Amino acid sequence: MAIEFTCPHCGHHTSATEAYAGSSGPCANCGELVTLPGVRAELASPGRSPVAPGKRIGCFWIVFLAIGAIGLAALLSPPSCRRGGPSARSRCSNNLKQIGLGLHGYYDAYQAFPPAYITDENGKPMHSWRVLILPYMELSAVHAKYDFDEPWDGPNNRRVMSELIPEGLPVFRCPSQHGDKNMTSYHVVVGPGTAWKANEGLTVQEIADGTRNSIAVIEAPQHQRHWLDPTPLALADALPPVEQEPGQAADPRQPHGNGRNAVYFDGSTRFLYSDMPPEMLRRMILINDGEEIDWDY
Repeated sequence: MAIEFTCPHCGHHTSATEAYAGSSGPCANCGELVTLPGVRAELASPGRSPVAPGKRIGCFWIVFLAIGAIGLAALLSPPSCRRGGPSARSRCSNNLKQIGLGLHGYYDAYQAFPPAYITDENGKPMHSWRVLILPYMELSAVHAKYDFDEPWDGPNNRRVMSELIPEGLPVFRCPSQHGDKNMTSYHVVVGPGTAWKANEGLTVQEIADGTRNSIAVIEAPQHQRHWLDPTPLALADALPPVEQEPGQAADPRQPHGNGRNAVYFDGSTRFLYSDMPPEMLRRMILINDGEEIDWDY
């Protein structure tokens, strides 16, 4: 017997067999945690009790996938017991594609990519690259309300943003990310040899290693901050932790269990698996080190 279910977060309709009644897992459409309703006692099969509410099947999250007009089947995600799954990973990649389009829209307008942040006369970071690309992401109304005469967390900016977009901007938030919806894990990386610096944008000609080989924006979920916050990410914080063993398949600090997304300066997105050698990731973040990228690592 099939259990009909509608996700309370996104309205996605699905169904599954009664064996999964009461089970919890991420919605295949939006990635939010949902729980299937239980089966009424009189409808349960003799000698077979439905799964208790909130219980997981072994060590797996249940994910529901629509399959045309045939119906919907319950599938199991890889054994990392993580939230989000393939759907959240894909939506996260789409967010970064939109960010990439915003970066290129800014480039078309100013013949350079935006700076990592804008400082005041004392060198204090005031405004983030994220704010600068808003007009090129169909978010001109938000950009118009932002006051560049005060810091990102000044009284007007805090008030306007809380009133205009109290739930934050989904494009700057990975669907696997929970908690404060104003927080982001999408960052540019600053430091010697990287593409990003204060008050000055980069041109394509300066990316000696090639735009398809150079990361523009990367996920760093362990370094979440308000999407308006201009504080940059250092190279050391973008690389895997030193205690992570080479070839480790799943890292609980990664938003999708076994890796994270990044958008490159050519606008393409790629999934960076956790077993990528840290040295290779470093080469992708540096833009003029002349080191070859081995895509078949």
